[in-house]
Amino acid sequence: MLKRQIGTLFLAACLILTTVPAALGAQNTVTVSPTSGSDAQTAINNAINSVASGATASNPGYVILSAGTYEISAPIILKSNVVLKGAGDSTIIFAKGSVCNSEGSPAYIFGSGVSNVEISHLQFQSTATGPGDGGHGAYRNCIKFTSVTDSKVHDILLTRYLYGDGVRISKSSGIEVYNCRMQSSGHDGVSFLSGTKDSRMYNCYVEVQTNTGARVDNCANIEVDHNTFTGSAGSGWCCVELENTLTNVNVHHNIMHDYKGSSSSAGIGNWNAKGSISVHDNVMWNVSPYVEVGSGTNILGPSDHSVENWVAKGYGYGSLDN
Repeated sequence: MLKRQIGTLFLAACLILTTVPAALGAQNTVTVSPTSGSDAQTAINNAINSVASGATASNPGYVILSAGTYEISAPIILKSNVVLKGAGDSTIIFAKGSVCNSEGSPAYIFGSGVSNVEISHLQFQSTATGPGDGGHGAYRNCIKFTSVTDSKVHDILLTRYLYGDGVRISKSSGIEVYNCRMQSSGHDGVSFLSGTKDSRMYNCYVEVQTNTGARVDNCANIEVDHNTFTGSAGSGWCCVELENTLTNVNVHHNIMHDYKGSSSSAGIGNWNAKGSISVHDNVMWNVSPYVEVGSGTNILGPSDHSVENWVAKGYGYGSLDN
């Protein structure tokens, strides 16, 4: 009898151990591989819809994009509680000029009214051939968030040339953009617009093109820090653009160097900006003018023009890794 009871207890324990992961919620993952043709968004969107079912903020669904080129003809549509992750620079989202060129299709990856999404380890390419291809409207962005909360974009590569913003964010909150390399954008590298709040851009490398590296317009509680801005394309007008009514905007510990724009080559550009704006502890050389708006003390025109030295001291892209 005792042996039978022990055996029963052992079997029950085994059943509990095998069912605990399911009860806790096993990770739901779908892997997508590139195929021929120009409708890669279909398979990606199907995968997103699949993993979104039952996903939560604490147990998100994962869509993994294997290495290769994914040519799209319409947006990749985000769902709440989904992570979209590539294999790094070898996972390429590619689109032609006519793609995602309308209000209903404003970006290659588009999230509207969603929360707890994450996009990472992707490269973006297009058929644009120069800075003049950018800045022709609010569409053809690489990533766009509208009314999105508590979400992340990181480890993204933007290569020359592109048609729209790298990451365009409006009416959103709790957004983080970090660890990105923006060798080109068709307008702004990262833009915080239209009432966006409680968001941050940090540890990014940005080559300014067409307009600006980072833009903050009608926002509150925005932090732009530990980024490096430069650019030799003779395009755009400032490294960071501050615009209209701003509340508690904090720009600090960035490096802005050797930037040559078209209409201007400013470090901090002012477009009717007003409000509580702090611009401090930034290092700038070979940009002009240095700071058009904002209060604070910065390191302007230092004799040391070594980016590596300033990174080692806690400024710019890569300094947070030290």
